[in-house]
Amino acid sequence: MDPLTLTVATTLVAWTTTELAQGGRLAVSTLIDFLQDRFRREPEARDIIEGVLHEPSPETARRLAELLDREAQRDPAFGAELRARWERTDAAVTAGPGRVANSVSGDVGGPVVQPRDIHGGISFGGDLPRP
Repeated sequence: MDPLTLTVATTLVAWTTTELAQGGRLAVSTLIDFLQDRFRREPEARDIIEGVLHEPSPETARRLAELLDREAQRDPAFGAELRARWERTDAAVTAGPGRVANSVSGDVGGPVVQPRDIHGGISFGGDLPRP
């Protein structure tokens, strides 16, 4: 195998992985900031969040899940916001480079299109226009 082609392929794989990680990192950081802000006046809750960030384990994850569940039950608006933010975070983390990750939330009163590339027209219901 030509060393140049191997170098090119390896570099592209590294670049793609880095790009994917950057998008995921930003999305996760935004979610962490949301949680830290929400619980900024609650030392025990802050400790739980910091614990899962600095010493991830099944136990710290369970404690965080319990905290989030309690807060979502206490405040349904928080629960809804957490779900919406998680959907955006999950989409950013799972989307690969060059792919589009869209989500729709809230009440939608009509058709929704979330394409990446469109070649031609889009029509919703009814008769198609005649050329």
